[in-house]
Amino acid sequence: MSNTFKLSAVAATVFAAMNANAAIYKVVEVTPSALSGYAESYGVAIQPSADGENCFTSTSCGNGDAYAMGVEGRKWAEGVSYREELPFAMDNRFRYIDDKNDFESYCNAQLGYSTCESWAQTEWEGYSKELSGDYTNGQAQIVGAGGESFDSNTSLNSLDKNGNAIGNSRDGSTRNKAFAPFSLFLPTNEPNVVESRAFNSDDTGDYVVGSISRFKKNGNGDHHSSKAAVWNSNDTSSVTEFSWGSGAKEQDSDRIAQASMRDVLVKESKFYGVGYNTYKDQRIDATVFSCDRDTSTGALSNCASKQVSNATSGSDYKYSNSVVEKVNANGVAIGVAKLAGNKPENGSAANKVFYVSDVTSPSATYMADSGQSIFFKGAGGQAGSINNLNELVGQTDAEQNREVDGKPRRKRGFIYPLSIGDVTPNSVFGNRAWILDDLTNDGNATGNNNQFRVIDATDINDAGVISATALKCSGGYDTIEHNSYCDGGSGAEQIVAVKLVPIQGATNADIQERSVERPPVSRSGGSLGFLALTVLGFLGFRKK
Repeated sequence: MSNTFKLSAVAATVFAAMNANAAIYKVVEVTPSALSGYAESYGVAIQPSADGENCFTSTSCGNGDAYAMGVEGRKWAEGVSYREELPFAMDNRFRYIDDKNDFESYCNAQLGYSTCESWAQTEWEGYSKELSGDYTNGQAQIVGAGGESFDSNTSLNSLDKNGNAIGNSRDGSTRNKAFAPFSLFLPTNEPNVVESRAFNSDDTGDYVVGSISRFKKNGNGDHHSSKAAVWNSNDTSSVTEFSWGSGAKEQDSDRIAQASMRDVLVKESKFYGVGYNTYKDQRIDATVFSCDRDTSTGALSNCASKQVSNATSGSDYKYSNSVVEKVNANGVAIGVAKLAGNKPENGSAANKVFYVSDVTSPSATYMADSGQSIFFKGAGGQAGSINNLNELVGQTDAEQNREVDGKPRRKRGFIYPLSIGDVTPNSVFGNRAWILDDLTNDGNATGNNNQFRVIDATDINDAGVISATALKCSGGYDTIEHNSYCDGGSGAEQIVAVKLVPIQGATNADIQERSVERPPVSRSGGSLGFLALTVLGFLGFRKK
């Protein structure tokens, strides 16, 4: 045992004695019975809370059992995401998916890792199983509520207020078919609908938003175009498909138009959807869709789409693609813009997380420009969700090594309470952004919370409960430091779904930031299974 470890362990013991329960979140592992055969599980969605519930203040939430959680299991890498309309959220020519060499070409061109060969091998091996007829990779289950489970390559994208699932899964020969609490109409007119996806519903459950994909052939084979779509529960015999943006063509050479609606906000006679659309030169840009709404029937009219300024590819093609993922009741939205492979920042061609203060006049503000210390220039990440207290969760880079000609950066989940308008986030956060591991630190190296390091936060409800994914070291990491070893570096870490539940009565004074032990930990490549290359640097692939 090194002297560094001995000192760290002693320090952790003393710290624990002086700072018992100094945390503001309890980490609760969620273990779905239907996923018992899956080595890795991911927390992907949390049930919305009722009005007035707040686990930090007025509501005793225990282990968060009152809020159902969506969990996905994976046996191997997807290769081509079940969630996205097109490969890697940007390949509208469908040129990067025919073989292992194509995957490696994508990685070299758009990510730049020195590990692209092994990355491509992992992704291609997973995708080739699907091509050979094995559809057993992706299963999902709702833990709580009705406990419904889904198989056949499922993407569980959200839960409604009753804990019902919204998403898409394989259905026979159809790779992705949307599902929701009410029946979703699929058109039968030409060209044929070949895929559909559902992402979210409004607060009342009247609308479900997503996309419809129709057959389209290009020089790379039989593929599809996609349009943003809205289903109305008052009219289950039709669906509204949104037009592509200004200057877009259904097909321009091999580039096929795509669009998607990821979330929805209804304000009396106005309807707002967020997602992405295709514009002139087939550019894929973050978008706010808007329509007039009949308050009696829910019918939509006079629909339009508007690009999010500061998140478009621009004349220099800075971004290969961008998308708005979530919007809350205040009209505040969050999304990501993927830097083009030849336009890296600080050594990384990453996804840059942004927020939009007002969807009626959409403009992106990036995390690196927020003045928050946990976000550095060029930091990559994922946009998880935002609740109605303007508390944003997601994933961010936790180290600044070069990814271009290097390795993927270590990732961690974060929360950022935005101060916008007259909405006041919980005071426990002290009006600043946090790495979630700092908020789970109770100073006890052998306690429950120290078994976990949160690597992605995907959803948050107004009560403050978060769905997340964590690395787990059974029995606890060696110390409470951010980058502590698991059993001296030889321990087998697991990827598990977790629920972060606020501790009632916790205050800002209970937060104890974790330190970083030097030198940084170098873990064994075999300890994380098939996602060893992706979980620390490409987790969130389902969103890319």
